[in-house]
Amino acid sequence: MARTGITYEQVATVADALVGQGEKPSIQRIREQLGTGSPNTIHRHLKAWRATQAPAERRAARLPDELAAALAEEIERQAAAARAEAEESALEAQHTADELSATGEQLEEQVEALSDQVEALESERDRVTGERDEARSAVAEFRERVKELEAQRDEARQQLAEARNRVTTLEEQRNEERQARIEAQREAKQADQARIEAERALAVAETRTEAAQQQAEERAKTLQEERQARQQDAQVHRQALVEQREEYRERLTAVEKQAQEARQTAQEAVQGRTKAETRAEALAARLEALESQGRQRDEDQGSLPLS
Repeated sequence: MARTGITYEQVATVADALVGQGEKPSIQRIREQLGTGSPNTIHRHLKAWRATQAPAERRAARLPDELAAALAEEIERQAAAARAEAEESALEAQHTADELSATGEQLEEQVEALSDQVEALESERDRVTGERDEARSAVAEFRERVKELEAQRDEARQQLAEARNRVTTLEEQRNEERQARIEAQREAKQADQARIEAERALAVAETRTEAAQQQAEERAKTLQEERQARQQDAQVHRQALVEQREEYRERLTAVEKQAQEARQTAQEAVQGRTKAETRAEALAARLEALESQGRQRDEDQGSLPLS
């Protein structure tokens, strides 16, 4: 904003006051009284004020008329010459002063313009400084945000790696469970085969037992018939009968022993079938539990978020 200069009225008022105090108005004294003002502006206003002032009346000394006339003539001649020279010098000085005053005012205007530019530049500097500070603050906040995002990215990568490790572990567990199911199925198949073989052995043992019992019954019947047939000749053949009876008893004992062994074999076959059935049931329960665990883990894996 352009600064307001001093006015002619201010300079004229101070000049009148100095004259009233018996002092000669000068640029420096007027500037001291005003406390401000450009010397060029004060000179211009002071020049205008002096142009309005009437020249002071001079009191002439009383001399003889002839001397006074001659002196007056000489003084007038000298004064005219001096006046002409002084007027020429004054005009030249006034012209120089006017030029200096005009130049000074132009310089003052340039100084004021430069001052305005300086103020504008200072204002622009303050604005740019504020924007720079805001930009630095924004850059600092951006860097902090970048650090936070990098930390979040690293954490997400860690979580992704852990999720992949969990998926790998689940796949390994699923493969192990699948292998366990295959093994359980194979063991169940072997148990079924063992059960079938036990049933077959039991059937064979039962067949053998029935055959042995039938043979024993037939043999006993035969012995009974022979004993009845020989009762008539008991006295004659008592000794032979006794010996033959002993032989038959031994044979019967052997047959009963065979029957007992067949029964034992059948009982063992039954026990083996029971054990095979128990083992098959346990394997079936284990297979069912493994399949349930596999389905549950497949469901957990299906619900796990993957990247």
